[in-house]
Amino acid sequence: MKSMRKGLPRLALVSAVVLAATLAFAASTPRYLHVRVTNLTTHEVVRVNLPLTLAEKIIPAINHGKLRDGKVQIGNFSADGVNVRAILDALKTAPEGEFVTVEDHGDNVRVAKEHGQMVVHVIDKKSNQNVDVTIPWEVAQALVSETSDDQLNLEAAVKALENVGDTTLVRVSGQDNVRVWVDSRNTEE
Repeated sequence: MKSMRKGLPRLALVSAVVLAATLAFAASTPRYLHVRVTNLTTHEVVRVNLPLTLAEKIIPAINHGKLRDGKVQIGNFSADGVNVRAILDALKTAPEGEFVTVEDHGDNVRVAKEHGQMVVHVIDKKSNQNVDVTIPWEVAQALVSETSDDQLNLEAAVKALENVGDTTLVRVSGQDNVRVWVDSRNTEE
């Protein structure tokens, strides 16, 4: 029994070292933002495989057009007395389900909460394109952090992506096929 008690501190120490090494390795695994655009008519393909750590440094360094200091101006969007942050907080804790559905002769739009993420699905019947956007809540909240009503915080969103599992953020299918996703691979699938 005495030798067993002696071995327990060593076992605990070894376990702690192994756990720390595992966490350090997992934390050091780089995450990548991938973008692939394919034009079905011209057969042109554009691929981007960017480490998130590089994107975090590049985005605030670009001050051109509507992108300034890591934030992008989103046109004439105005919240007009609507607290977007409070709405996102409320949606985060709301039960999962379909919140908005719009169907007309030109488009179908669906906004829902699924698997703890905000999901937007658009079918444009005129152009025969489908757009699917999936935004993890942490990323959605980061997008509106430290911004004015007509800005999105890209720098904060990229930082938030570091903590999100492998996920497809945007998928467009039609004449042009677009996919934007995050994973730990340094090349496309």
